[in-house]
Amino acid sequence: MGNTDKFEMIANRYDTSERIQIAKVSSDAIREYLVDANSKNAIDFGCGTGLVGMNLLNDFNSMLFLDTSQNMINQIKQKISDLNIQNVDTLCFDFEKEGLSDLHADYIFMAQVLLHINDVESVLSRLFDVLNEGGHLLIVDFNNNEK
Repeated sequence: MGNTDKFEMIANRYDTSERIQIAKVSSDAIREYLVDANSKNAIDFGCGTGLVGMNLLNDFNSMLFLDTSQNMINQIKQKISDLNIQNVDTLCFDFEKEGLSDLHADYIFMAQVLLHINDVESVLSRLFDVLNEGGHLLIVDFNNNEK
């Protein structure tokens, strides 16, 4: 995925107050579309340091935090360890390079991820293949970003 090198460098200082607030707005927006999610599993795709997914942990039975940046994954692993969270896992993987046939989820959500993907159609297709029957792909992104 594009910009992985950049995220490798900023992972340990990514959680700014602005990003935390945007993550809260994003997770609140995602929550509006959940149906009986407490028995479902989710993937926080392009999770970064897990700001959005951490806000949604209590809404799902289990969650996988997935990102292309190992340093971002290390940040979320530290949060999971510090809070002794049991119903989560992490995966460093790049869906632009290949798909995962053994990965399945009821919900996949992403927040501000599409701008970092070079081949959006291919990635969305691969994510669709991961969804269980009746699953949901929820995308939160800017419709206008001056920067």
